[in-house]
Amino acid sequence: MQSNQGLAILNKIPAPLVVLASVLSVQFGAALARGLFPIIGPAGTVLLRLTVAILCLGVMLRPHVWKILCSHPTLMCSFGVSISLSTVFFYIAVSRIPLGVAIAIEFIGPLIVALWSSRRLIERMWVLIAAGSILLLVPDIGTALDIYGVGAALVAASFWGWYIVLAPKVAAVADEYDGLVTALCVAWVILLIPGVYQGGLRLLDISVLWQSLIMGIMAAVIPFTFDFNALKRLPARVYGVLVCSEPIVGALIGYVVLHERLTLATICAIVGVTVASVGATLTHQEVPHE
Repeated sequence: MQSNQGLAILNKIPAPLVVLASVLSVQFGAALARGLFPIIGPAGTVLLRLTVAILCLGVMLRPHVWKILCSHPTLMCSFGVSISLSTVFFYIAVSRIPLGVAIAIEFIGPLIVALWSSRRLIERMWVLIAAGSILLLVPDIGTALDIYGVGAALVAASFWGWYIVLAPKVAAVADEYDGLVTALCVAWVILLIPGVYQGGLRLLDISVLWQSLIMGIMAAVIPFTFDFNALKRLPARVYGVLVCSEPIVGALIGYVVLHERLTLATICAIVGVTVASVGATLTHQEVPHE
């Protein structure tokens, strides 16, 4: 397989390090994207990010986009909607509230999906911990935290949860990255008009393009390829625990790169969501399909 050949070098790196590199890369990419928001807006930034991802993954993997789209139009369009809206609303959130806070709120989506069918008390407890952690942010909403940024993060969380629900269905009908790249193409079409509207001719500016190239590689190409490689070599539960480091990593990168200052309440909220996510990953039991 061409994709296996292209990712073969990653097999020499311990899988946990591959996941952590992916987490660092996507958060640095999000920090870099913030610099583009005043120039081309969140929609324009996501449009260029998707363009870079599609071109790079298309060259690397030669996916059968048209075949998959024609075979499963409703599923692939739904998957593309989840990718486009989760990403653009997350970037809207990042433009208004600290990176770590946006990630912590967004994690509510996959956490609820993971525990939706839970019948065990301990698994429900993690939802309560996460909810209680997010409630710590309430006093800061409208003052230290922009209300529209928090709202955008919640919308992003819902579409990320939808993405997680759809991903196994896409994997069942498409080989490796074929479904993902097809959905990225759908997402690109969805964001074409709003992206061009926000960015205009500035989308073609040389300085914007090279920043977008770096941002797209760090926020899309590296995470997609690294995560795919790691998932083949790690138990899903171990992978999930490592990914749960994203809120704290995002907060640290926001502090170091973007010079964001967090209140004690926001720090506790980020830590609480991270703990809840790790706990849910470790204790979650799959419900057998009937």
